[in-house]
Amino acid sequence: MKVSVIVLALFLAVSLPAFAQMDDRDAEPEQLFPEFRIEKMQAGIDESSATEDGRADGYLPFVYNGYLYVFSLRAKTPAWRMFIGGDLLNPFAVSGGTLFVYDIFNRLYSIDMAKAAINWKSDLGDEIRGRPCVYDRYVIVSTQKGSLAILSARSGQTLFEYNGSSGIAGGPALYRNLAIVPYKNGRIVAFDVENRSVAWTFNAGGVVSVSPVVKDGYLYFGAWDETFYTLDALTGKLLWVSYVGEDVTRDFIVFGETVVLFFAKGEILSLQRDFGEIEWVKYYENVEFNFNYFQGSDKFYIFTPDFISLDAGSGETVFHYRERAYAIYKEMLFENLIEGEAVLTDEDRNRLLANTYFTVSSYPLMPPVAGERDLVYFVTEESYFYIYDLVNDFFLVKYKIS
Repeated sequence: MKVSVIVLALFLAVSLPAFAQMDDRDAEPEQLFPEFRIEKMQAGIDESSATEDGRADGYLPFVYNGYLYVFSLRAKTPAWRMFIGGDLLNPFAVSGGTLFVYDIFNRLYSIDMAKAAINWKSDLGDEIRGRPCVYDRYVIVSTQKGSLAILSARSGQTLFEYNGSSGIAGGPALYRNLAIVPYKNGRIVAFDVENRSVAWTFNAGGVVSVSPVVKDGYLYFGAWDETFYTLDALTGKLLWVSYVGEDVTRDFIVFGETVVLFFAKGEILSLQRDFGEIEWVKYYENVEFNFNYFQGSDKFYIFTPDFISLDAGSGETVFHYRERAYAIYKEMLFENLIEGEAVLTDEDRNRLLANTYFTVSSYPLMPPVAGERDLVYFVTEESYFYIYDLVNDFFLVKYKIS
């Protein structure tokens, strides 16, 4: 965060010298904050290769060093970027080819990713919390003071605003036409987006700081009372609670049969999804779980910092990626030999190990993002951008951000 503040300060100092002599009392709101514009990268934007919804290419948005980047899968390089003022935690949602993202000044943008063009910008006037949500023709955001704002996805106009009774720490979850919001006072509110009314409420025993997860009609969330809860997402009826021994302050993963929770001091705990009984617990020494894990189909992945895959049902290790990548590399060499291909030189082999059969041994800076096409991507502490293929369990891209 300190780096982000320095970056923002330098940006303001260089780009906005007139601010120092401006009287804030006489200024209009739009004069007080810098305009953030899209900067097309060296790869450029090839609009002819994109369909109307932007999916012909495939674009992956991520945040790094105060910028929002949009990575082109076709070019395997960033297509464009926009300064947003800080390293916000994945402050975006994608719907078709449109990116909805907010900046450090709590302005929500709609951006056509293929054309690198801003459709509209809307000032929310309060600190936005969690990711935006897209439902039908609406964009939904929650704010620190407890408001739930519903905006038109087409125009950015605020259509309705619900004011809650407490601050909000995490973003909303969606189920059908319900936006389900966690409040700091432990209150969960399901707001009907279509009817503009509260559908149900539930009071937990502690602060809820992590966004709930909805799966198969059930709402899952944890609180700062060392308890994990499951409700009927449509009615708010309590189905079960489970004492987990620590406050739930990290994102968790919901699978078909289990819920996997992560805690700061290297603990992973699995709950049975139907009744909340503890199934297994694992500990990793000298590991603090924060952004260093993500979900697969029937397994999940952690950084210790070595990249490891674990089975969701048993908690057992499926593979160490370092060993898996090297085994695939040796298999490639054998097939190359059998098929009578040209003999690889030492230089060829070193290049393949560095650029194709590499491993990852550093932590993500931000929570990994699940994109389309069964891809997960993230930026590490070493300024590398990685794309992981969940189907083939293989890293597709390793890109150095300059």
